[in-house]
Amino acid sequence: MRIGSLSNIILLTDEADKQFKRISKLIRELGTGRKVDLYEDSPSAVADALTMKFQKAQYEKYEDTIKLAKGYLLTIDDILGKVYDVAVAVKDKLVQAANSRSDYTTLQEELKEYKNRLLQYAKSKVGDKYLFAGNNYTNDPYSDTTTYTYQGGPDFNVKIAQNDTSPMFIDGSTVFGSGSNSIFAFIDDMIANITDHQKVEDGIQQIEDYLKQIDAVRAKVGLNEQKLESYSETYSQIIDNLKKRYNDTTAVDMDKAISDYHLANTTYKALLSMLAKENMRSSNLLKYF
Repeated sequence: MRIGSLSNIILLTDEADKQFKRISKLIRELGTGRKVDLYEDSPSAVADALTMKFQKAQYEKYEDTIKLAKGYLLTIDDILGKVYDVAVAVKDKLVQAANSRSDYTTLQEELKEYKNRLLQYAKSKVGDKYLFAGNNYTNDPYSDTTTYTYQGGPDFNVKIAQNDTSPMFIDGSTVFGSGSNSIFAFIDDMIANITDHQKVEDGIQQIEDYLKQIDAVRAKVGLNEQKLESYSETYSQIIDNLKKRYNDTTAVDMDKAISDYHLANTTYKALLSMLAKENMRSSNLLKYF
């Protein structure tokens, strides 16, 4: 009798422990609406859930990169608009010089001011990053203001899709030129030769070429902004869909969970009652020994 009672107590205790763990799990699931152990409940869904989590992380990484690139490109686009306006102003001053034989000193001072403004734009920074230094974005692309040699690098491109990239920092030499072919050296030459009408006439055509150059870079930046916006919208939809699919995969059937909880709770209480009786019986048996 003692052996039988002890076996019953061990069996009932083990079953009660299982039901208690079941109840605890169901309480957590009812509280969160999510399956505590997806592998136990639906082994076939585990691989899908892991794949969805990995894909979501990848798209979120692309999305973060796109947000960063969009911010920089929007700033670059705005600066390029200002550069274009200053270049137009330079052209206007050259037209004045070509049509006038007086007040050259004032024109020279104004051209110098425009050149300095363009240099400031070429050295534009966001934080410690130079927007027009390409992949050498931590260094001033036009630190040499004597020769105006470009000291940046080619466009710094970032990955925004499996097989696609976008520039984040651009090659400043495509906008401002480099050395003797820079817009800065050109303005210096115009200042030095402001009274040479033929030279100024040639300079007007040259500044037109610079304007076309600036326009081409602005168009390229604009196209990349549009591309980033398109990718951003696509990724937003994909991530939302992945979230929904993941939630559907890991979601708890609330009606079933409530029913299971009540069944487990009832079973647990019954086991505790049976355990109490077995413990009492064991205590009574001990009186005979």
